[in-house]
Amino acid sequence: MKKIAIFLYCFLSLQILQAQTFNAALATMLQDTLNTYVGQISNIKGMEASVYIPGQGIWTGVVGNSYSGQPITSNMRMGIASNTKLFVATIMLMLDEENVLSLDDHLSQWLPTYPNVNPNITIRQLLNHRSGISDPLFVSPWMDTIMANPTRVFTPNEVMSWVGAPLFATGTNFGYSNINYILAGMIAQNATGFHISQLIRDRILTPLNMDSTFYDVEEPENGIIAHRWWNNVDYNDTSRVGLNTAGGCAGAMFATSSEMVQWYHALFEGQLLSPASLAEITNFIGTNSATYQYGLGLSRETVQGKTFWGHGGTTWGYRSKMIQDSCLNVSVCGLSNSYPSGMDAVTFLLYRVVKNHIPGCSDAISGLSSLCSATNGVVYSVPPIPNATSYSWTLPSGATGSSNTNSITVNFGTTATSGEIIVRGVNNYGSGGYAKLWVTVKPRPMPIIAQSGAGGASSANVCANQSYTYSTQAIAGSTYAWTVTGGTILSGQGTNQISVQWNNGTVGTVSLSQTTP
Repeated sequence: MKKIAIFLYCFLSLQILQAQTFNAALATMLQDTLNTYVGQISNIKGMEASVYIPGQGIWTGVVGNSYSGQPITSNMRMGIASNTKLFVATIMLMLDEENVLSLDDHLSQWLPTYPNVNPNITIRQLLNHRSGISDPLFVSPWMDTIMANPTRVFTPNEVMSWVGAPLFATGTNFGYSNINYILAGMIAQNATGFHISQLIRDRILTPLNMDSTFYDVEEPENGIIAHRWWNNVDYNDTSRVGLNTAGGCAGAMFATSSEMVQWYHALFEGQLLSPASLAEITNFIGTNSATYQYGLGLSRETVQGKTFWGHGGTTWGYRSKMIQDSCLNVSVCGLSNSYPSGMDAVTFLLYRVVKNHIPGCSDAISGLSSLCSATNGVVYSVPPIPNATSYSWTLPSGATGSSNTNSITVNFGTTATSGEIIVRGVNNYGSGGYAKLWVTVKPRPMPIIAQSGAGGASSANVCANQSYTYSTQAIAGSTYAWTVTGGTILSGQGTNQISVQWNNGTVGTVSLSQTTP
């Protein structure tokens, strides 16, 4: 049932995302930025980029070529390299939520002992790179071995035989190693019986309808692959099998930029993981850089005074860069079909365009979060949102109110239902910063007439199907007889305090006759 619910939720969210309209002025500015800076950086063969903004949807832009005479198109797949790692970390957290495994499990509980690998390393230490395991993949002689055998399938056990001496004692430092995620994939397979590619397909890609994303070698290509250029040489005719079986869960996936921002939006909107699991992903720890911290398959970086989440990816012929603004919930993806490539800088410049032009972050909405239907004149407001020239309010079904300012008066009709109040800042570049407040609307209120002697009712207006307490002064040795119309006495008859559940209706009464021995 949980999987069905997630699938339906993701499907409806995708329909809403696709129905949104991206601001035309902002789209033009983003494309101009992409054209300008890719044109100035000679080592970017081609680039595909996407931006997701809540309330606006997705913009995608392309520039450059796959190869001579074939421009990059928005549906071309490119290698995302180490941006594969967040998919793997998410799968491990899903299995943790289901008690299939625990992030605190040691390697020895799932895998045999490998040379130079401490069996007491935990899964969490793999995912946040605090294991101390060295990384042989892109250094000699193993890089040369992969290059010399482009069609060979390298098994994880074979790759593990390449691992050298540890970088540091487990848990004492940070050291980025692709081997960490290869081991995580091996654990996932031993725990479930399925290869990590199948787990990603079934649990993430299919529910999110990400049909342009695939795990290379383990899955067939599902669209047009942009030619990959390495040191300005076209490697399209060179097999990727050796490279992507050696790298495996550390970087074997391909995607489009639009599906990557869709993925980030879904993940950080809470469509796939519990709040506790998301907190694990974003529990950033220190590294050797003051401007770079690492969580689980996700980094936190500060560039030019702007702090964001994301990840980079580098492989032979492709580069990828993800940026997530945790305040605005804006996602930015840049993909390039060349390495080396200066596309990271271009991706940041696209993010900066968005950050500098749309309305900024919003503080929380103030106002009642729980009320009865037919409650009118309820005021909600937020402090002024930076750069907002007007405001757009969305109300729960059955609630009415209109405002283009940072305050709104809402009437909750008799048919009003529980739901979110959302306010977005708006300016010439569309909607931006927003805030949400969940409002619980109880069934239609029913006035209660409390007759003399009934004491204090807990509320003058109560909600149907809710229970309330009524009491009168206690007199020693007395018994009490209560009469209720329009409701049911749940407990307390004969005492000085009763609990009443009210039915649907217009008026109910509580009366009391007191008997004193």
